[in-house]
Amino acid sequence: MNVKTIVFDLDGTLIDSKEDIADALNHTFGVMGYEPLPMSVIESFVGNGINPLIHRAVEAAGHMDREREVLEFFRERYWERLVVKTRLYDGVMETLEKLDGRYTMGLISNKPQRFTFKIVEELRLARFFDGAVYGGDTLPVKKPDPAALLAIAEKYGTAPEKMMIVGDSAVDVATGKNAGARTVGVTYGFRAAEELKEAGVEVMIDRFGDLLKVLGE
Repeated sequence: MNVKTIVFDLDGTLIDSKEDIADALNHTFGVMGYEPLPMSVIESFVGNGINPLIHRAVEAAGHMDREREVLEFFRERYWERLVVKTRLYDGVMETLEKLDGRYTMGLISNKPQRFTFKIVEELRLARFFDGAVYGGDTLPVKKPDPAALLAIAEKYGTAPEKMMIVGDSAVDVATGKNAGARTVGVTYGFRAAEELKEAGVEVMIDRFGDLLKVLGE
């Protein structure tokens, strides 16, 4: 692929964060006197940001009447324990180091900006992105709106068709398509490969390091 700039999703693409998210959510539910949700259910809710996550969680648990209270408590608990069990997926650091200097790179998450920045800093990823890190509330809109992707294109002077977005969900694929960028889906993340296929992803990879082959490195 003739690509100059690569933009990554965070959760389910670079990092496996599901345990910290589930722990914070089920701790919150416990404080509220609710039964915990299974990991598989919580994992299926991740990807559109914290507000949609909590909305779907309280809806599944049948506690819509306390959604605002659950949201506020969850945000506080998760902020305190963002990177307890969260880890980089295999091959992420090594691959980013190989790409660094050959491509310009950025990151777009639907997590709130302060959560996104803190995780990126603590896992030593910030150095790869030259400040091109966007959370779900950095701009007035979030993925699948292409605004953040187009802002990164402008920052680096890259035509959208020479950009690539790498993610684990249909939201990431739609973001790329909406900007006119190339799309790569990872099959090891929080979403099934079938979702990526249905979204029309161009290429799927089973390991992060396989991105080097896609790029012809």
